[in-house]
Amino acid sequence: MENYEAVRKALLANRANTLALLGCLRETLEERPFREAEDALAGSRAMALTTQTPHALYAMLLKCGAVEAIEVPEEQGAHAGSLPSDGAGSAGAADAADVDGGADVAVADSPSAELPDQPVDYLLHTTEAGRAALDEFEPAKRFSELLAVEPDGYGDAYGRVLALCETGASKAAIEEALAGHPALSFPKQIYSGYFISKLETVDGISWDGAWRTTEAGQRMRALLA
Repeated sequence: MENYEAVRKALLANRANTLALLGCLRETLEERPFREAEDALAGSRAMALTTQTPHALYAMLLKCGAVEAIEVPEEQGAHAGSLPSDGAGSAGAADAADVDGGADVAVADSPSAELPDQPVDYLLHTTEAGRAALDEFEPAKRFSELLAVEPDGYGDAYGRVLALCETGASKAAIEEALAGHPALSFPKQIYSGYFISKLETVDGISWDGAWRTTEAGQRMRALLA
C-alpha cells in the first residue's frame, strides 16, 4: 500500500505521540472541517501523553499520507475569510461610507458588529493507509504484542491493574495491590509505575483524577482471562 510504511514510521517515531495520532485518525474517518477535528481532539484522553498541538499532529499525518486535505471552494460572492491585515478593508469601508453620506460608519466601526464567518478552508479525511494503521495499531492488538515480549509473570500483574481500575484507582492503591507480586522482582526489579505506564501507552487505562480502565482495556482483560 502506497505510503503505508511512512505512516507506520510516523506513528512509531515518538511513543508519546502515538495515541494522539491514532486519535486524529479516528476523528476524521468521515470528511470533517479541520477546525472541527482539531477542537474535538483537544482535551481528549488521546492527548494525555503528547506535548504537540492537534494542528501539529494533523500536519504530521498530512505529510506522511495518513490524512488527506480536501479543499472547499469559496462560494461566489460569499463574504467569508479573514479581514485584510493591511487595513485596506477598513479604509475601503470608510471611503464607501463617505460617498453614502456616512450613514453606515457607526455600524462598521462598532466593536459589536459581527465579523463574517471564517471559511472552512479544507476538510480532513483519513486515507486508506490511515485506516490500515488504525487496524494494525488497535489497542488490544498492541497489548497482545506487548505481552508477547514480556516475561510470563507480567500478564497477571497487568490483569490486576486493569481489574482494579475498573472502578477507578489511585497510584497508591495500585502499588498496594501489586505489593509483593513476583513480577516486581523477577526477572529484574521494577516498580508498579511500569505497568501503569505501559497500559496507558496502549490505551488500556487513562487518568481523569483516578486511573480507569478504558473500553479497550476491558478487551485487554478478556485476553488475559
